[in-house]
Amino acid sequence: MKKLLGILGAISLFTSTSGVVVACNKERIKTPKLNRELAKQLIAKLKGSDMASLDFGDMFSDEDITKVVVSIIDELIGQQYGYESTNYNLDKLGLKKYDYASGESKDSIPKSYIDSYLNNAGSIAEDLLFTEYTKSIASGKRLDNSLLKSLYNLNVIQETKIKEYKTDNERTVPVGSYIEINDKRWQVFNEDGKGGSNNLPTLEQLTQEYANKKESPFFVVPNDGKSTKINISSKTALKLRFQDYFKNKLLSGIIENLLTMSFMEADMFTVSAAKEGSSPYINTGSPIFSKTQSWNSSTTTDWTTNVRMVWSLKFDNTENKNNNAIKKIVEGIKEINQANGELKSGESIKKLFSAFEDQKEKLPVYNGDNTNAYDSFFGLQGFKGFTLYENGTSLGTSPIAGAKYEDKVKEAKKPGILFDNLTPYFVDAKNSNIAEVVIVLPLYMIELLGGSKENDSSGKVYEIKDADGKGKAIEFGPSLINNSRYKDVWNQENNKKLHSKDVQDLNDQQSTILNQIKYLVSQDTGTADLAKTTLYSKYLNAKEIYFAGLYDQIGKYIRNDKDKDD
Repeated sequence: MKKLLGILGAISLFTSTSGVVVACNKERIKTPKLNRELAKQLIAKLKGSDMASLDFGDMFSDEDITKVVVSIIDELIGQQYGYESTNYNLDKLGLKKYDYASGESKDSIPKSYIDSYLNNAGSIAEDLLFTEYTKSIASGKRLDNSLLKSLYNLNVIQETKIKEYKTDNERTVPVGSYIEINDKRWQVFNEDGKGGSNNLPTLEQLTQEYANKKESPFFVVPNDGKSTKINISSKTALKLRFQDYFKNKLLSGIIENLLTMSFMEADMFTVSAAKEGSSPYINTGSPIFSKTQSWNSSTTTDWTTNVRMVWSLKFDNTENKNNNAIKKIVEGIKEINQANGELKSGESIKKLFSAFEDQKEKLPVYNGDNTNAYDSFFGLQGFKGFTLYENGTSLGTSPIAGAKYEDKVKEAKKPGILFDNLTPYFVDAKNSNIAEVVIVLPLYMIELLGGSKENDSSGKVYEIKDADGKGKAIEFGPSLINNSRYKDVWNQENNKKLHSKDVQDLNDQQSTILNQIKYLVSQDTGTADLAKTTLYSKYLNAKEIYFAGLYDQIGKYIRNDKDKDD
């Protein structure tokens, strides 16, 4: 990996009508495309000899080839840098590093690290799939049917390691295994060509473990004739049920950002001396922290966050017929400040949803536009997604772009119902007959990581995990001398009003939400460019990239020795 593209010197990256031509000099070739046979050789070298038997000519169009090669290179660099930087920090912390298992080839990165690396991407994709599937239920157009029509396979197509619900014990699920819901197979009519009846999960079954802390009704039935069925979470059930779509659509899209995520994670915490050994300290200069919230030490200036979760409950308000009904419900919510809709200290946003749920017979939620999804953290409907605005500009595509309440979301410091002036709802930007009650939950990184005093007795401080899953808790300061500075400021009187019971209760999902936030930050163009410049320069040699199209995508980021000295 020292110079990853050294292999490209062996298959000079340019083509002619006669196929692959060996380069006799170091000039940049201006050919705009890689031919398919050359792409086959290159990808096989990058991904392993087992790829050589695939028909790449059928897999890729000419226009896709450069993008595919760059994506593979990004994935390999992200894995390598993540492995090196993770082990470096684990070693400094006195924790167990990722190492090769007995008999494992040392020609690549240890499988134990690759599994951990992909699990981070997997948790992001799981949440996306949960939102997409619950939206499909509300729309009446199940994802099961649409994916079958798109020729995706259903159920387990590749042996997979999963964790049991509640116990977290690791189990292996063989190919051909399927999902049961309360002892009945999850299926649509005739999905296997043998008839059968529909048995599909309800919204309540999918959300009950998050909304009501009930047991999960989902089990995977191993297809080996030996193992007993395994209780799993609804998110794991969805991942296994739609494994083909999950791996080849959702996960592949996220992997494109993992190089930037690996770069950011490397300096997320500063490891230095502590009272006992070494400890990880918050590095507020890292993009993960600098782009998500303020960290000033003032006793009078409130902290602000750029990260929020947003929900929108829609109601038919043709000719203002439900105008008064909506206002009456909001006026009856004792848990909010009636002047601005902000949630009172110590209260939960769940109370806001319950107020409308109690009146659903008289005022049903509108589902006509197929946008009513549920989140996988609280199990609440109307979920729009996570937003991240820096100086008013979204990092990546905002899930609420163009909404009439977008500016109000950007300004929200506390959870609650957003008001349009004094009105507790907004008019839908796409349909003026629809009223939207918007609920927002600002996420402060300090609180998500366990820095609120309310969490001191029962909360969970974020830990750096080693290869065995053992962890070391972070310190809420920049160094040993000021090891609690950020926590002290966060718990000052002026910031206490920003504390959220709901965020504190998410302690068992710290890593999952943190991965979502890392993914949002990784979409920042400046951060991504810096990551590519740093890591391409570390692992690649611009002089060995002869193909013009590939150089245009990669070479422009590679600094030479002179650049590094400037």
